[in-house]
Amino acid sequence: MATQVTLTQCKLLSLSAKVCSQVREATSARRSPTKDASNVRTFYQDADLPYAIDDLKSPTRPTISSFVNVLHQPETPPPGAIIIPDMYETYLKSLQPGQVPQPLIVAKESSALRSIVPLVDHQQEVKCVIDPGSQVIAMSEGICNELALIYDPEIILNMQSVNGKIDQSLGLARNVPFLIGDITLYLQIHIIQNPAYDVLLSRPFDILTKSIIKNYSNEDQTITISDLNAGLQATIPTIRREPPRVLH
Repeated sequence: MATQVTLTQCKLLSLSAKVCSQVREATSARRSPTKDASNVRTFYQDADLPYAIDDLKSPTRPTISSFVNVLHQPETPPPGAIIIPDMYETYLKSLQPGQVPQPLIVAKESSALRSIVPLVDHQQEVKCVIDPGSQVIAMSEGICNELALIYDPEIILNMQSVNGKIDQSLGLARNVPFLIGDITLYLQIHIIQNPAYDVLLSRPFDILTKSIIKNYSNEDQTITISDLNAGLQATIPTIRREPPRVLH
């Protein structure tokens, strides 16, 4: 009885149904539930967390800077803002329905010699000629296009050159913000083709800002402007006038 007998695996399984069943159970693959299903769910949910905006680290957050609050040519400036009106548009609004407006002819050139450099439309610093003798605030078409300003082509001025030639302006850009120091001014600006300046700040600018000009023996000059609503003042050194930056 102690003699060893060698059997093949197939022969052994054929001799006993019980052994065959046990071997099948031990060797067959089966699908069993995980011991902690909650961990699997949590891991699956966590896979999306690196892409959630709230969990992004600061270097990878989408850029939502203070530019969201910057007003480029607002239709209505914020309460308390200094709005410098255009005299010609004010005149047009005063007309009765059907009344024909009188054409306004203004000088195209300016002999002013000093400039300041405000930040225009929160985009660029632009050299602006100060000319208290001029009636309107004006900007070259080139600067207007660079800043992508919107203007109304229905408000047209007649611009007379020194040689007597009269050209028409292109239109009126409304509520263009000019930042000077901590003071923001909203200007109504006539857009002009090929003037000898980038921007011309005229008498309305001086009146509304109550500007004070000081000249010094060394030929320096400063302009102090005021924002009475906010109780602010800013003194700006002027610079010598230069040729326009944008030429056509």
